[in-house]
Amino acid sequence: MPDDTATTHYNAVVVKADETSAARRSCSTAMLILICSPRLALNMAWAAQWAALGPLLQILLPSSSVQLVQLVGPITGLLLAPSVGELSDSCTSAYGRRRPFLFWGAVASCLCWLVMMFCTEIGEALGDTPANVLDVLPPTEVSRQWTAAVVVLTYVWMDISLNLTQTPLTLLIADFAGDRQVTAASIGSAYSIAGSFVVSGYILVFGPPYANVKAFLSLLIAIMILTVGPVVAGAKESVFEAAYPMPSGTTAIVQALTSVFRGVLNLPRVLVVYCIIVACVQYGFFAYNGAKGQFFGLVVKNGTAAGADACGADCSQGQLAYNSGVQLAGGVTDTIYNCVSLMYLAALPLFVRSFGVQKVLTIAVVPQSLLIVMAFSKVVALDVAIVVGCGFTQNTLLSLSMPTILHVVGYDNALGIGLFAGAVNSAACLGQLVNFVSASILVTTSMGYALPILVGGIMSFVGFLVAAIFFRVRIYSA
Repeated sequence: MPDDTATTHYNAVVVKADETSAARRSCSTAMLILICSPRLALNMAWAAQWAALGPLLQILLPSSSVQLVQLVGPITGLLLAPSVGELSDSCTSAYGRRRPFLFWGAVASCLCWLVMMFCTEIGEALGDTPANVLDVLPPTEVSRQWTAAVVVLTYVWMDISLNLTQTPLTLLIADFAGDRQVTAASIGSAYSIAGSFVVSGYILVFGPPYANVKAFLSLLIAIMILTVGPVVAGAKESVFEAAYPMPSGTTAIVQALTSVFRGVLNLPRVLVVYCIIVACVQYGFFAYNGAKGQFFGLVVKNGTAAGADACGADCSQGQLAYNSGVQLAGGVTDTIYNCVSLMYLAALPLFVRSFGVQKVLTIAVVPQSLLIVMAFSKVVALDVAIVVGCGFTQNTLLSLSMPTILHVVGYDNALGIGLFAGAVNSAACLGQLVNFVSASILVTTSMGYALPILVGGIMSFVGFLVAAIFFRVRIYSA
C-alpha cells in the first residue's frame, strides 16, 4: 500500500491506518464556509415543501389523505438517513465517500423540482380538467386526479432526494471540520437560517410560492447548483480503502436498509442518552411549530378561524384577531427567532470552550421547557420571548450532535460515523412522527391548540431531566 502520510486532504475520520496524525486537523474557515453552503439550499427546499406543495396538497386531496402523505417526511428520515450514512461510510468511489451521494442527491432534487414545476400541465396532458375552466365548471365536473398523483409523487420524491443529499453533506462537513466540529455546525446552522430568510423574503416580495411555482422552484434549482457544485468540485476527499472486504451489491443495500435497527442496538450509552434527548426535544419543538399559527390566532388573540382567509375588507373582529395572530407567529416571531439564533450561533463555540458540551446542552434545553408556561399565557411579549428562547435549545442540540458522535465513536474510526449520525437523525424524525400522530388528537380537547404546546413543553422538560441526570461527556473543543 503506498504511503499517503503527506496528503493534504482533511478528514475527521481516518481512512488509512497511517493518517491518524492528520485526522483531527481542520480545514480553513473559508473552506468550511464553502462546504457548509449547501445547507442554504436544503433548508430552502424543506421550507418550499410546506410553502409550495403543502397548499397544493390541501387543494387537491381530502384532509385525511394530506395527513397520510405528510407522514412520509418523518418516516423517510427515520429509515433513510442511517441507510445512506452506512452506504456512504463504506463507499470506495474514486471521488470519495460523501461526494457521490451529495451529487446524485442534488441531481435527484433538481429533477424533482423540474417535474414539480409542470405538475398542472402534466395532469392536463393526462386528462385532467384544464386550469382555465376550473372556475367556470361546477365542482362535480372537475377532475384533477392526475395532477394530485403527480404532486404526491413529487412530494415523496422530494423527501427521499433531500435526505439523500442532507446526510452525506453532514458527514462531509464533519470530515473536513476536524476538531472544529462546533464551529462547522454553527456555520451550517447559520446557512440554514439564511435559507429561511430567503424563503420569507421571497414571500414578502412576490407572495406565496404556490402562486408562482415555476419562478420559486427555478430559484431553488439555481441555488442548489450554485452551492453543491463548488463543493463537489472542490472538496477533495481521500479514497476509502477498507481493511477487510466490504459487502457489495444486494448485500450492502440490505445491510443499509436494516441499519436503523442495528444503529439503535449498537449505540454507545452516551449516544443512547443523546438520542432520547433529541427525540423528546424535537417532539416539543414540532408540537409548537405545527400549532403556532392556530395557537397565536385562536388562543392568544381569541380570534375566529372560520372564513378568516377569504373575508377581505369585511373581516369581523374575531377574524382580524386570528389573522393578526397567524401573522405574529409566522412573521415577527419567526424573524426575531432567526436573528437571535444567528447571534447565538456565533457565540456557541465560545460557550463550548468555556463550559463544555455537557453543561451547554443541559442548560440550553431549559428555555424550550418554558412552553409549559406559554400554554397558559396570553401575554404576547412573554409568548414571543419563550418561542425565541426555543432557538437556543434547537441550535444547541443540532450543532452539538456531530461533535458528540465523533467524541464517542472516535476520530480514528472510518466506519460507524454515518450509521450513528443517521441514528441521531432518526431520533429527531421519531419525535416529529410521534407529534404528528398525537397532535391531531390533542387539538380536539377543550384546551384546543394550547394542549399540544403544553405536552411539547412537558416532553422538553423530560429531555432536560434526561440531560441533567444521564448525559455525561467531556468535550471542550469547538
